Amino acid sequence: MSAGEALSGADLFSASAQRIVDYLNAHTLITDWSVSRAIGGQQVHVHVHAGDLLHQGKRVDWPETFCSRMMLGAGRIVADSQADPDYADLADAQKIRSYAGFPITDDDGSTFGILCGIGRTPLVDKDAVDADLIELMGDLLSSHLAMARAADRDRRSMELAQALANTDALTGLTNRRGWDMLAADAQERIDAFGDLVSVAVLDLDGLKMINDTQGHHGGDRLIARAGLALVSAAGAGDRVARYGGDEFAILSNNVSIADQAEHYATFVSALDDVGISASLGFAVTVPQVVSVIDAFSSADTDMYAMKESRRGLNDPR
Repeated sequence: MSAGEALSGADLFSASAQRIVDYLNAHTLITDWSVSRAIGGQQVHVHVHAGDLLHQGKRVDWPETFCSRMMLGAGRIVADSQADPDYADLADAQKIRSYAGFPITDDDGSTFGILCGIGRTPLVDKDAVDADLIELMGDLLSSHLAMARAADRDRRSMELAQALANTDALTGLTNRRGWDMLAADAQERIDAFGDLVSVAVLDLDGLKMINDTQGHHGGDRLIARAGLALVSAAGAGDRVARYGGDEFAILSNNVSIADQAEHYATFVSALDDVGISASLGFAVTVPQVVSVIDAFSSADTDMYAMKESRRGLNDPR
């Protein structure tokens, strides 16, 4: 970023979140602090001051978390989890003995996530952590998040329109340049807000045989039909691109980890319905750990593994 370039709202929220968790680590008796996102049935830790219990990108099923209990009305400050009936039955209560948490609200009034701290050592009592301070920090993060969303809304809409305007002449889908723009936007959302983003890579089976028997016009017709089928299967949170040749890429937003396989199976089924077979691989991003580029690479590797497996079953190449 150049000296004259303004920070985005996402960058400003990230900076604020990191300063807050660092401050709380330095000024409370709890060691590990996080600004986490509650999304897709999980809690993912996005901005972290790590001791030895938390790390960036850690995912935990939401019902198993201290924060889920807090959101249901249990105490926001826990001096000793094993002595607290609202928390003692959690599996992590054996290693997480102290806890503090306060919800962070998104700009639409929904729960974004939790400002939370955990420690291995019990506190002397609840007053050992200033509950008013945690509440103040949580409210500040909610305010910063609302400002970040507002600051970025128009810019994101314009960038999305620009990305989608880069289309492939044969299929009408977003082309490679547009895909790179979509991926850059997704990466910013992942790192700042912990958005749930996954990537699939899909490669058509049988294109070489079609080209050999029907010529390249036949191959082009196959690719165009595939593009239409993929668009028909896409939901509001999906972006489909022709990445190159007979390879397509799909970027999906807000699909839970448990639903990934079923979600992407719908694209393969849509192709099957029009008589096209394909190999597909997918992978999920993780804030600060698995980037969109990393997920694409993993999905691409899995796709080729599936293609080799299908070849072993004498599927057309």
